[in-house]
Amino acid sequence: MEPNADTPVVITQGDPRGVGPELILRMAAEDELRPDDLVVADPRVMEGWAQRLPGEWAKAGWARARHALVPVEAEGAGPSQVEALARGVDRVLEAPGRALVTAPIDKRACHDAGFDFPGHTEYLAARAGGVDVAMLMVGARLRVVPVTIHVALREVAPRLSPEAIVRAGILLAAALRDRFGVARPRIAVLGLNPHAGERGLLGDEEITIIAPAVERLRAAAGPAEIVGPVPADAAFPAHDRGRYDAVLAMYHDQGLGPFKLVHFTDGVNMTLGLPFVRTSPDHGTALDIAGQGIADPSSMRAAIRLARGGQP
Repeated sequence: MEPNADTPVVITQGDPRGVGPELILRMAAEDELRPDDLVVADPRVMEGWAQRLPGEWAKAGWARARHALVPVEAEGAGPSQVEALARGVDRVLEAPGRALVTAPIDKRACHDAGFDFPGHTEYLAARAGGVDVAMLMVGARLRVVPVTIHVALREVAPRLSPEAIVRAGILLAAALRDRFGVARPRIAVLGLNPHAGERGLLGDEEITIIAPAVERLRAAAGPAEIVGPVPADAAFPAHDRGRYDAVLAMYHDQGLGPFKLVHFTDGVNMTLGLPFVRTSPDHGTALDIAGQGIADPSSMRAAIRLARGGQP
């Protein structure tokens, strides 16, 4: 679903101990919240942070955010963030046309509380009926989709398949056309191994899995230029110079390492394939700086604006 500039957003609090509540208060104080927006959060958490954070902006933000509040009252860090996420998704599914913006969760705390998903992306796919999804990292200079997401590195090669690569590539090509106005996207499909396997010398996944997927993707992705397998260390400089519109990485850190080097403070995580728009700031809970009033709001601001239909 493609939003317009007036798309209302539902924002979930994330980890109540982290910077999510602080960033929501900051966005409210900066008038990034609109009258139709909703904030799904524990009011005790939000008011507590508003009182503890230095400066008057947090209190001003709480005065504005409280009018948009969908209250969650769940004991413990894990239950609180899980309940906020669940209720936020409820609100989006109940009112088509809303977009979802999620503040960072603590995956370990959620798991310990019975949350049986490795992260937001997998949970949202399940809530949407088991649809195919992809995690698109968006910045002004780089766009990256990893084929495998929250899995251990030793599990990446066994989980790679031509089908998985093609599914992710189709979602990426469609998003570039429909959401970012690229009529004929140019996509670099990365190799898994150093030097894209060096013709089988450093691994054969490029030959047995990735190259066949590239051929299938050229036929299935619609108007697009699909190039690959491309060595990762060559693809990212070329993408940054404008040779490609996006990169399809084989695993999480292969794509997110270079992406965060460029977009550490302003990148956005966008889930493709859902029946609603979902974005998130591209950082974690930042427990080490929470409560100091120094969390950079750039990524959250960009996530909200992208969810509304703008550009990063």
